[in-house]
Amino acid sequence: MSNSILPVLLVAVCLGGLTGLRTFTPIAVLAWGLHLRYMHIPGSSLHFLHTWAAAAILTVLAFGEIVIDKMPSTPSRLKPSGTIGRIVFGFICGMVSGQAWGANWAISAIAGLVGAILGALLGYEVRKGWVHTFHWHDLPVALIEDLVCIGGSILVVSRAVFLAY
Repeated sequence: MSNSILPVLLVAVCLGGLTGLRTFTPIAVLAWGLHLRYMHIPGSSLHFLHTWAAAAILTVLAFGEIVIDKMPSTPSRLKPSGTIGRIVFGFICGMVSGQAWGANWAISAIAGLVGAILGALLGYEVRKGWVHTFHWHDLPVALIEDLVCIGGSILVVSRAVFLAY
């Protein structure tokens, strides 16, 4: 358990920001951390995230989102359908962070939500900017974004687990 709320809020904001890039990747990484017992949220309404089924389903959703993101017909993450999902899962990532690492879950959830909004906006602008500035096709930039989200999610969760215990 953390003695200070600031590291937990940083984790929540980072996971929320990564959720702004890909909705399901950070929550899938959290679910695997819970399932593998690297962290715990006992008594939580989200306790089902400890299960193998939750981790597996969220992983399938994360990989599906990565594939769908590359399709030309996929709408912008800033459209309501994309933004709402990111906000909801950013909130959940923040909530789990607060519960797992001993901070106020409501404050952590708000931090995750704010991170998701900022991540979606910043991710959109960076992706658009790289395509325009470097005259790249969207696919290589999207693949870089995938790697940042996957690697960042694993890094944030693993460092948070390491620092908490």
